[in-house]
Formats: sequence, C-alpha cells, structure tokens
Amino acid sequence: MEFGYIQAPHKTLPVVFDSPRDRGLKDFPVRSILGPDFGYVARQAAEGASSLDSFGNLEVSPPVTVQGKEYPLGRILIGSSFPRVGGRRMAKAVRDFLVAQKVQAPVELFSDWLSVGHVDEFLSFVPAPDRKGFRLLLASPSACYQLLKEKQEEGFGEAAMFQGLDRVPKPTINEILANEELRKFNDYAQSCISWNRDILKRSLGLAEPDILDIPQLFQSNGASEAEAFFPDMVNMLVLGRHLGIPKPFGPMVGGRCCLEQRVWELLEPLGLSCTFIDDFFSYHVLLGEVHCGTNVRRKPFAFKWWHVVP
Repeated sequence: MEFGYIQAPHKTLPVVFDSPRDRGLKDFPVRSILGPDFGYVARQAAEGASSLDSFGNLEVSPPVTVQGKEYPLGRILIGSSFPRVGGRRMAKAVRDFLVAQKVQAPVELFSDWLSVGHVDEFLSFVPAPDRKGFRLLLASPSACYQLLKEKQEEGFGEAAMFQGLDRVPKPTINEILANEELRKFNDYAQSCISWNRDILKRSLGLAEPDILDIPQLFQSNGASEAEAFFPDMVNMLVLGRHLGIPKPFGPMVGGRCCLEQRVWELLEPLGLSCTFIDDFFSYHVLLGEVHCGTNVRRKPFAFKWWHVVP
C-alpha cells in the first residue's frame, strides 16, 4: 500500500492506495485505515499481480520543470521491464489509474533487472537547500568499488564486512575486490542504473550536480536478477530532513563503517540528519529494507492540483 491524499476546494483527505498484490496485509488497509477521516482506493489486476505491483515500485519525484514544462506536484515513477522485451510490468489497471491522474505524468523506469523489481531499490530523493531543492540519490556499484579501492590503497584491505552479525560470512575488502564474478555482475547492475540515470535526467530535467551516487553492491540470485549484497542504503525513510538509512555493516576503518562515513559526507552538508538503522535480519535477508517496511502520511502541497495545466 501507498499513502497519498485526495483534494477538492472544500476538503482534503489522506488516502491509502491498495495494490492488487494481496499478501499478508491484504485486509489491513480497508479494515484498519478506512474511516471518516481516511480514504481508500484499490485497483485489481485482471491478469494477475507480480512483485512490480507492490508499491516500493511507486514513487513520486519532487516538483520539477522539464524543458519549460512545470510539474508542480512532481512526476510519478514506476518500474517496468523496459528496455527488455517481455518480463514483468506493473498491472495495466494500476498504470491506467496513474496515467489518469494527469498532473503527475508517470515515467516508466527499468526495474526488472532486480529480483524484487522495485524502483526504491536504486533511487530516492532527499531535500536540499540549493539547486532544485532536492537531490536524487542513485545506488552506485562503481562508487562503491571506488571507495573500497581507496580503502585498500590506504592499507585497510583486511577490514571485513558484517562485523557483529552472527552466522553471516565476513568478506574483506581484498576478497570483495578480487571477486571477479561479483565485479562482473556489478558492472551489469551499474549499466542498468546508468540507463535509468539517463531517463531520469531527461524526464525530470536534472543535471549531474542534482544527483548523488550512493555506494552499493548487488549480487545475483542465481537467475541473473540482482539483490542487495549489503543493506541497500538508498532504500531509506525520508522524514523531512531526518533520514532513516539501512545500516550497511561495511568494513570498519578508523573505528567507523567506511560506507556510513561516505554517505554521511555526502548528505550531512545538505543539512540532513543520518540515522543508520539495523534492518539486517528483519528486512534485508527478506529482500527488503527500511523503506519497504515503513510508510508515511503525506503533507499536502500548498499548490492545488486543479491549477495545473496537464
């Protein structure tokens, strides 16, 4: 489920959008959330639902202007099988519903390279005091390899991951960098993310300084689909300027996780507060992270949707 709001000149109401992918919480939205002060919307998938119909695969950008066209309520972002032929795609009933909103014209991204297949596995947005008022965060295998190579050259090659976690293998920086199979798979993952980077720059009117690369590695699930190698830091909860970030359990350098340190260096200068949350056994091993396991009520935009010219 995803939370949003509906709005008319006389009334604003928070609303839960119930996905057609019915799992353990399938009765929760209508039984526990629907009420006089909370709306409910659902769409059913006649063709059956896939993982791409879960709403980690439904995001909205901050307000943007693209080639002179304003999107004051942002643009909807959903994951798909493009540019691959076939594969999974969000149910037509859901896509048609989102397109019908008009004012947040959807953009389809390529997420089917991932095992779960959600856009929140490789992107998120955080507020910023400059430029467009936000930064796009993208998961970046290349940035991760660059960071690990730096630490190896500084003499920390024997620093190991996943310290403090029971019954979890603890590869060192040297072992990760020497793993050619892992490197090759991450080259593939990086190519998929780079493809999306180009779409996002074009569709949201972004330039390179509007994007921050967050170190992340992926591994194959055996079917050439990607899963996070360590907790996926872009899969974070954004509460204003407070960020709840999956704790990556990276190699300890100088008494601090080098992955946390790099993310802190990227985000703290924007006035953001980073809290790293241990979700390893509660979500990560189940192929989710903090963002997958949380939801937030939306603060309505001051701008009214009926003033938008689609």
